[in-house]
Amino acid sequence: MFVALLLLSVGTSADGNWTIVNSDIVEGHQLRSPHVWVAGGNVASWQDCRDLCQSNSTCREFDFADDFTAPDASAGAASYSPVHGETSSHYYTQYANTDERIDATPKACRYKGNCNFRNDDWFPTNIQGSTCNHTAGRKAGLPPPPPTPPTPPGPSPGPHPGPPAPPAPGPLPVPKPALGYQPNLIFILTDDQDTRLSGLKDEYSDIGSMEAMPSLQKNFLKGGVRMENGFVATSICCPSRTETFTGRYLQNVLRKGGCMGADTVQAGARSSSMFGRLTDLGYNTGIFGKVTNDQSRILEQMTADNTVTHIDSPLDYNDYMGSTYFRKFENGTSFVETLDKKNPVFGTNYQTTQIGNRSLNWIMEAAAGPKPFFAYLGPHAPHYPATPAPWYADAWPNLRIPITPNYNISSPDKTQHIRQNPPLTAQAECWENQHFSDRWRTLLSVDDIVADMFTLLNKLDVMKKTFIVYSADHGYKQGQWRVGTSKQHPYETDIHVPLLFVGPGIPQGVVLPQMSGNVDIMPTLIDLAGGKANIPPTVDGKSMLPLLLPSQRAAGLASTDVPWRDAYMIAYKSVGTYYNDHSGCAGNNMQCAGSMPRCPSDQKCNCTEADGVGNGNCYFVDSTHSNSWRNMRINSAEFGDVAYIEYDPTFEWVTNGTTGSGLQFYEYYNLTADPYQMTNLYATTDDATKTALHAKTAAFYACRGEFPSTVSTCP
Repeated sequence: MFVALLLLSVGTSADGNWTIVNSDIVEGHQLRSPHVWVAGGNVASWQDCRDLCQSNSTCREFDFADDFTAPDASAGAASYSPVHGETSSHYYTQYANTDERIDATPKACRYKGNCNFRNDDWFPTNIQGSTCNHTAGRKAGLPPPPPTPPTPPGPSPGPHPGPPAPPAPGPLPVPKPALGYQPNLIFILTDDQDTRLSGLKDEYSDIGSMEAMPSLQKNFLKGGVRMENGFVATSICCPSRTETFTGRYLQNVLRKGGCMGADTVQAGARSSSMFGRLTDLGYNTGIFGKVTNDQSRILEQMTADNTVTHIDSPLDYNDYMGSTYFRKFENGTSFVETLDKKNPVFGTNYQTTQIGNRSLNWIMEAAAGPKPFFAYLGPHAPHYPATPAPWYADAWPNLRIPITPNYNISSPDKTQHIRQNPPLTAQAECWENQHFSDRWRTLLSVDDIVADMFTLLNKLDVMKKTFIVYSADHGYKQGQWRVGTSKQHPYETDIHVPLLFVGPGIPQGVVLPQMSGNVDIMPTLIDLAGGKANIPPTVDGKSMLPLLLPSQRAAGLASTDVPWRDAYMIAYKSVGTYYNDHSGCAGNNMQCAGSMPRCPSDQKCNCTEADGVGNGNCYFVDSTHSNSWRNMRINSAEFGDVAYIEYDPTFEWVTNGTTGSGLQFYEYYNLTADPYQMTNLYATTDDATKTALHAKTAAFYACRGEFPSTVSTCP
């Protein structure tokens, strides 16, 4: 959100004039640039911060953060009154000489009291909207600032929220790339993309929503390798992304108070993330799109730590037509770009198209440079509200959700919040249809990126030395077991994701069966870039190169003969109790009545989690009471293709005996006989099998490595 700066006062100090500028509801993204901060502190007021800067010979500017309070009309706000339909505690303000109205509800600032100095002559003009009131000041009459150094000297002394980053492990080993050279690397990570829900038939598909993407099918499915059993270690955004970027399972990235319970500082730190390790291995690294849900925080951290060389990413990733982009350059400078709404660069505000064009432009420049490049692309599609590009808004007018065998069925042997869900009504199904078609429409724009990416790489003649990985942070379901638009469950719809690889030496059109997932992506990329010795020892995942490349295994050895794990740990700690209407829909092409329903009744919903079967008042999609679980997903000679699930709302996993008894609930499915997970076998399973399943689960969940150098014990 663009917020006009308001000139509040121009004062005089002993050393000359001060220009003081106040910006309400802003966060100092543009003020944050690690190579120019020279001091900082925690003070009571902007006047104190100004005085500290005044007494410092190198300080030219200061920035002070405080809680947001609605601006006084006399200070430039033209109006200050309740938003339509909101309570009197919600306000908007319209700044003089602008058309911009912004939410002016008083908010707490997590940076309150921060006082930061600069020693250059840069001063903000457009600042990203957030929850702080920043007051900034600049001295006048000083000599020109010192020139900007070519590279930043290190992390900013100014604070960034969260715990400290993991310690660096010391000098890296000499890079010995697996192929004898450092290839270019591209990683595309979509949001909420399933591999089970077909738009062509009323049954599960092997590729799910990838059916909507002809270019992806051509270039990845026919042109590379697909992992048949590709999973995520947690089926929700922040934890999954942190696991992906660090190569660590959930138990090793949990942090109380973190983003959805995950320590995303690990995901952005130079010492522990795939981004920082590739930068340290000499790569030109570029970030485009969503990284984690605490997007502003992690982009600031990556800038302060110099984790990557280049950032060009949307700040409000939830707004498909958003206009603000955080940009960071190789010399350390950063600012927030605000698109011209009437004449945006690339001709549209549509976020997926912006991400595609920004990344492709950077790749053209990077490919001409002396370093190998790594490009990360994070389109928000097909995550709700799943707003299609205007030119795809009417695609597939007759597309409907698949009525799979487990759609809208009663589930008496599932965990409480699912078994109590009432039947989905016709209104609920209409909105599921709407959301399903919108999701596929958004993926058309991702497919455009895929098509243009391969065209560009071939045009630049770098495809022969470039590896591309395509995946998602989790899957999705829509009405299976009467659970609506969600992804937080231990079922195949939610935990299966695209896991696709293309590159020189990778066979074409091959499907591999190994139990693999998001924690394996980082070590695979690092192995390509610097060899196995450069994979951090704390990483839980494994390099997949012996599976993907015949050259990386013994002569004559098939990929199925490579020693590999027979199970994958997936776990989720509930982030809250909420309902089917949590996910907004972009449109209403289906002419659905009302809005996405929370409950079957048109009257006010009384959302108490019932203890019967199908007798609940609301459509639960998550529950802090009954949706914290760990899933030991196994495919082995001993057990077959199975899913063993334990539930524990405390997430402490204290049991009474060898069978794992004493927890809240259990589920056990034979995926060969029951791919739709409609029959829970736990009650009829013998104690010996229960003991073996629990022991395997407990051992896998206990595996870990410790920073900076204790080797992970995960299989």
